[in-house]
Amino acid sequence: MNKCSCRENIFRTVNLRKFYPQTQSFALRDLSFTVTKGEFVGIKGPSGSGKSTLLYLLAGLLKPTSGEIYFQEKPLEIVKNKALYRRNNIGFVFQDFYLYPRFTALENMLFPSLYQFSLPASTIKKAEMYLEYLNIREKINSRVETLSAGERQRVCIARALLHEPQCILADEPTGNLDSGNAKNTLGLLQKINEEHKTTILLVTHDDMVSHYARRIVRIIDGNLYNG
Repeated sequence: MNKCSCRENIFRTVNLRKFYPQTQSFALRDLSFTVTKGEFVGIKGPSGSGKSTLLYLLAGLLKPTSGEIYFQEKPLEIVKNKALYRRNNIGFVFQDFYLYPRFTALENMLFPSLYQFSLPASTIKKAEMYLEYLNIREKINSRVETLSAGERQRVCIARALLHEPQCILADEPTGNLDSGNAKNTLGLLQKINEEHKTTILLVTHDDMVSHYARRIVRIIDGNLYNG
């Protein structure tokens, strides 16, 4: 098990296992892994190796078969409201953008935060600020189907930042992008990591991530390897 100051850990797993009965296979096998606050970690490995499963376990979207997950040294198992845990602490960026068609960039940012059909003006202002921060302010009122793939991914990253999460979990965020937009997306995530001190865990096949992430780990057949 990795050992660092508990005050610095954002995630820690101990002998984490995930078994899928449908396929009678382990996605993860006794995986022990520590992520320090403010790290940018690239997670690489072949398809089906367990990379995405690890992200979903850390997010509380899946339950481990065995082993332990700690968020800021608090067992994730005892967190009753996992949806609130995700809302308060985690932003998501995916390969598939999961944007609402016929809605504008701004509306897509705000829609997940809409409660009782109203939003505080401060939330709207913050959304506009992040769109400007990611250099897509001019598209704020454009419907997302008119945006390029790179622009859509910027909207997704801005949406992930809206509640100022401690951690962004990115699952193949460059998978639907050409090399130029992939480079821009990785650069934006690096900028967020450096300027906002947001912890980033990024699952990818893209070799370019080695130029942006501070640490690279590999998952092969459910086992973790450093470097």
